[in-house]
Amino acid sequence: MTTLIIDGLNRDVLKKRSIVTLKWEDDPEKRLGLVVPFDRPLDTLRAEAEKAVRALAKELESATIQGP
Repeated sequence: MTTLIIDGLNRDVLKKRSIVTLKWEDDPEKRLGLVVPFDRPLDTLRAEAEKAVRALAKELESATIQGP
């Protein structure tokens, strides 16, 4: 099982969005930034980050790769 650690939170006031930064516990060089709701209190950050990770995983299930 992979464990992600919340490493940071940036708020973009102009775009009214927040971006949570996650890093892998066993490989801190791996990082992921995901948009989470802007207007939520900090005590909901973990739950919002989990929702964002699950949504990304679902989206990636049907992703295709383009390239050379």
